[in-house]
Amino acid sequence: MLCRFCRPMLVILCLALLITPFVPGTLPTAKADTGSNWTGAYFANKDLQGNAVFLRIDQAVVFNWGPNSPGPGIGSQFWSARWVSVQYLNAGTYRFTVTADDGVRLYIDGQLVLDAWRDQAPTTYTRVVQVSSGNHALQVDYYQGVGDASIAVSWASELTPTSSWTAQYYNNPNLAGSPVLTRYEGGINYFWGYGSPDPVVAPDNFSARWTITQPFNVGTYRFTLAGDDGIRLYIDDILVINKWQDQPLTAYTIDVQLVAGLHTLRVEYYDRVNQASVRLTYEPAVGPPGGNLTQWYGEYFTNPYLAGVPTFVRLDGSSGINANWNSSAPANGFPRENFSVRWTRQVCVPGRPYIFYLTADDGVRFYIDSTLIVDRWVLQSATTVRQPVDLTAGCHTFRLEYFQATGQALVNLTWEPPDSQNPPQYYNSGQPPVPTGVTAVVQYASVLNVRTGPGTTYSIIDKVVRGNVLSLTARNIDASWVRVIGPGNLVGWVNRSYIQITQGNVQSLPVQGGSTGPNPGDTTGVRIRTLTTVRLRSGPGAQYALLGNLGWGVVADVIGRTADNSWLQIRFGGVTGWVYSPYVQIISGVLSNVPVTG
Repeated sequence: MLCRFCRPMLVILCLALLITPFVPGTLPTAKADTGSNWTGAYFANKDLQGNAVFLRIDQAVVFNWGPNSPGPGIGSQFWSARWVSVQYLNAGTYRFTVTADDGVRLYIDGQLVLDAWRDQAPTTYTRVVQVSSGNHALQVDYYQGVGDASIAVSWASELTPTSSWTAQYYNNPNLAGSPVLTRYEGGINYFWGYGSPDPVVAPDNFSARWTITQPFNVGTYRFTLAGDDGIRLYIDDILVINKWQDQPLTAYTIDVQLVAGLHTLRVEYYDRVNQASVRLTYEPAVGPPGGNLTQWYGEYFTNPYLAGVPTFVRLDGSSGINANWNSSAPANGFPRENFSVRWTRQVCVPGRPYIFYLTADDGVRFYIDSTLIVDRWVLQSATTVRQPVDLTAGCHTFRLEYFQATGQALVNLTWEPPDSQNPPQYYNSGQPPVPTGVTAVVQYASVLNVRTGPGTTYSIIDKVVRGNVLSLTARNIDASWVRVIGPGNLVGWVNRSYIQITQGNVQSLPVQGGSTGPNPGDTTGVRIRTLTTVRLRSGPGAQYALLGNLGWGVVADVIGRTADNSWLQIRFGGVTGWVYSPYVQIISGVLSNVPVTG
């Protein structure tokens, strides 16, 4: 049904930022299933009469005894057997194939679907059966007359696409028995809180199973499954995510290589007590699992279509893209012509207009946050495109796609202002904020603004919605605002009144934002550009605490100064600090108009 994972996969614990390698292998292609754990009862007559001579567990009803006996106490002729088993089947159409010498009957859920109870040479029968998703009782009756004895029972799904998920809900945490509710649903994205999916379903200790069959193009797909509590994801009956455990709302991501065709997805979930939520998303995989790279993640393909699995991946720096291969290859052993590359990277910027310059020979496409900005996917000699873009403050995902046909090969991407060429470093550590173990969920607002700083006067970066999981990394002095990592590794500040803490203590968070200082909405019209790597301090002097470093070319707003202009107070990315003025250049405004604040 699908090739198993043709390249190594990563299971990523998104909230804890733990990366666990997943063992690569090969998903089986379409083949018949024979089930497992059949209970076989063997009789010393042709009619299944009286007590069985012996019982045993057979892993499959696939036997070729020839002229021999099936077991002790039974001869080689005039005997019979009955096998029963319960097998889980996804909703859909199945073709059952039975070959027997001599008589055979097949029952599914007590219904006779095949009756060939007669002496016969080895004969094959097929029956097409429509079943619902869930457990099904199978029974095979068989008798042997004279001559050789054999029987084989198997089935295979005749997949048909479905437009909705088949959802089954159980009033126990084990998916046991019959569901109390079965219905069709458009997706799996639920935050029930302390409630339940339906009045007939208990709010605690319930479970659910969803199945769907859908067409996929060949490629790598990124599946993200989140749940509170236990969750499992199957693809064509192969278990790919298995977190069947009590846990707070936690997300897991896996990349899966699929062949073109129909594939069946199955999600299983249980809730123990307290809050209940589950969500599944999937899309073609772009960039590394987990994202949030400050360097370009390059995926190199030995075809000009970005098709299939990349031959290799590598990190290609943290400024612009400047690849001028001429007639050489990007790497040893890689072709010089008819190849393609996809670069992905996250860039954090202050909000303002930018100009992007893109030069390529041959085709190129450029996306910001999945929005197509430049589309020159054509054969061309070296051509430069100038594209203005007004970016909001915050972190954005850049994606550059390129193909080389024949001849010269080059691609170059830069942008202005130059602070974007050296993306701002996160303060204190120089890296993105690290989760602290304190988590929350958006609960008391349908949509919640994420801002550059702890207050409504700060710019809005993005929005999160009810049910989104947040990892808390810092708070302001009175803990009325908290800095969070949200979906897509979005980093910003939210008002604590609209979230519910699901794990940890807010008071344990480090204090990063205050309740005093210049109003973030105030501007002086004065801006500086750093001339080198500059230290950002909490006050106007080298004796003050180091907040972090600003790279070369960073542009920031000046909001204060010392009387002698030796230190400037700046605001950048929602953080306020001081820099030593000899290391910066005034690029707009008049410094004397800036108030003395230190």
